[in-house]
Amino acid sequence: MSELGRRNVPRAALLYAGAVWALSQGLSQLTPALGLPDAATRWFLIATAIGFPFWVAFAWYYEFTPDGIKRESEAAPDESIVHSTGRKLDFAIIGVLAIAVVLLASGYFVRKAAHAATGAQAVAEQDAVFNPPIDTLVVLPFDNLGNDPAQRYFSDGITEELTGALAQGTGLRVIAWDTASRYRDSRVAPDAIGKMLNVANLLHGSIERQDGVVRVMAELVDTRTGTQLWAAHYDDSFANLFQVQDRITAAIANALKVRFAGSGQVHHVDPQAHDLVLKARALMGAASAAAPLEQARRLLEQAIARDPDYADAHALLAGTLLGLTQYSTLPLKDALPGLRDEANHALALDPRNVEALVALGNADLDSGHAARAKSEYERALEINPSSASAHLNYGTMLPLKQAVAQELAAVMLDPDNPTAQSNLLVSYFDLGEYQLALTPDLAEVKLAPHEADSALTLAQNYALLHRDADAVKAFDLVRPDTGLGKALVDAGRLTYQSVLDPKLHAQALAAVDALRRRPDLDPESEGDIMQLLLALGQNNTVLAMLPQSCASSPFGCTDLSINPLWLPLRGAPEFAELVKKYDTVSKPATSSSTAAPASSVSLQ
Repeated sequence: MSELGRRNVPRAALLYAGAVWALSQGLSQLTPALGLPDAATRWFLIATAIGFPFWVAFAWYYEFTPDGIKRESEAAPDESIVHSTGRKLDFAIIGVLAIAVVLLASGYFVRKAAHAATGAQAVAEQDAVFNPPIDTLVVLPFDNLGNDPAQRYFSDGITEELTGALAQGTGLRVIAWDTASRYRDSRVAPDAIGKMLNVANLLHGSIERQDGVVRVMAELVDTRTGTQLWAAHYDDSFANLFQVQDRITAAIANALKVRFAGSGQVHHVDPQAHDLVLKARALMGAASAAAPLEQARRLLEQAIARDPDYADAHALLAGTLLGLTQYSTLPLKDALPGLRDEANHALALDPRNVEALVALGNADLDSGHAARAKSEYERALEINPSSASAHLNYGTMLPLKQAVAQELAAVMLDPDNPTAQSNLLVSYFDLGEYQLALTPDLAEVKLAPHEADSALTLAQNYALLHRDADAVKAFDLVRPDTGLGKALVDAGRLTYQSVLDPKLHAQALAAVDALRRRPDLDPESEGDIMQLLLALGQNNTVLAMLPQSCASSPFGCTDLSINPLWLPLRGAPEFAELVKKYDTVSKPATSSSTAAPASSVSLQ
């Protein structure tokens, strides 16, 4: 050991360790700035560990002399400066260790400051993610305290009417009932629902009806903090329920410090007629076929027979007649006179009835009176800016960019409305905004998981973005519940696979040809088949199919000149003739504004 000390081996080893420690501290702090990989410090330590034995061996065998470094055995006694070298090594060790300590301390404080900054940034980002407009509200379906499923129409109907009163009588932007109703019996916390819908306020409660007396309990919650802003309960007769709704609306407006205009109407409605209207509302809300609409029609006619001055009953009957033209054999031309009469009757009783204004606007739009329809939609939005259906239908009359603004408003108010997402998607497509179209496209797939058409539209969107692999995966997102839907999905997946692997082209074309021979095809499915044929390069086949398709469904051809689906056909003389005959956006009256295609309207 004395010989090791004489040769300064321990000092050399300590100097080496101190230098390695200091350098590793500096390297770890400089790694991000120099763009080095995270493993740089680790590999440095491994390399220095390997070099340590060689350094110790060097210190044993070699010595500093006035004539330079020499082997210890070769250095003459008068050349040895071992003691002087030892003192220099001591100073060097102290200096290196001081540097290491400074680097260690600075690294600690830098990391602490960075951690604090990262934490502050995370909090700021979290706050930024959920910063809803303070004038937004969702009204969740009130609980039916009677627990009788047959009475759910009553609690839902009252909640829907309260939603309309809050949207129309205040300055609040209120989420549509169609979307809010999906949270019935939800166990999701108010703050989570607020984030899902980007609303600052949530109203929920319960309703109980017994022996002609109704008890309504309601609570208003701030979704940002989870705190209760207001709560109350009301006991009154069913005949006075409209007055109870007005009192709740006024109380909420006061709690949120927004204006409350009031309806200006004194409600004196026959209680049994009101009950019939609530039952009709429940049927209309879930209607996707003729039978429930026919049943709602009969209930509304009974309500009007009991109370001829019930404006809402007349307005809803007008909407039911329009729905029957889409889901039954009732021709539009036969339904329009009755629809117009009922809507006008409702407006004569209540000039601020938004449902009647929208129904009348739809009737005027479908019968070619666009200027009147535009005025009626604008009046509806003036009264109730939260009417998603008014935004949607108004958007079909506007230039594309203005239509997008209306459709975005509808999606914000009613995000679970497939028509709202579909209209926004079509407008983005026609504007060439394929990346923006992905958001409503994915939403539509989520809302319609059993529809093959939603997957086909998403696949087309991905193809337009040159994301062919994602186009194939789009068909994994749906589960059709019909034989035709399953066949369309299989053929669609194979078609877009053939884009990636041309060897599958013949197989894909055979699958699409088999689809064309199916007896259960409908106009929408024929459109899907044309999409697949165009993806397979069968332009001439589509040119032969398109005239019949446009003749049977003219509204589907109003945007031929801008719809990206038809890009492969542009330049063909036959296609130019179809554009001239059916396309409305290319007509001189709208060529400068490019009006949105009126392909989808909302009945509600």
